[in-house]
Amino acid sequence: MNCFNEEQLQQYLDNEYGQEEMEAIGHHLETCLACTKSLAQLHQRRMLLKQSLDLLVTKQPAIPQLILSKKADKQRRFAVRYLLPLAAAAGLLLLVLLQPWADSDKTPDNGQTLQFAISEEVDANKPVTDYPLIITVVDPDGNVTQTAIY
Repeated sequence: MNCFNEEQLQQYLDNEYGQEEMEAIGHHLETCLACTKSLAQLHQRRMLLKQSLDLLVTKQPAIPQLILSKKADKQRRFAVRYLLPLAAAAGLLLLVLLQPWADSDKTPDNGQTLQFAISEEVDANKPVTDYPLIITVVDPDGNVTQTAIY
């Protein structure tokens, strides 16, 4: 009988053959030193790979419960009760003070304003390029210019 290649021996090692083929290969391995040696190398490679993968998938260590001392617990409660709301209020105050409310109503230096609106229902399945782009420009005198781009 001819010797088996590495792929066939790997399939034997993985039990991918039927009963008759497994017995035939097993009988050949009893008499062929080269195939037995190749099978042992494949088995050793398989075990090293399994060990390497097992190192990657380790069990997570148990994390002990955090027990705070009475002093630390009192400090935490103080921070949650007083400092956290105070910090939130200070943040809101800064947001209000730094917000440029007056700048939102200003028009550009040339006095023109740009408006846009969606004039028809939009289908999410259609590309944006299928809809016309309508640009409306209002100058300081109140003249309205509309441009449609298809």
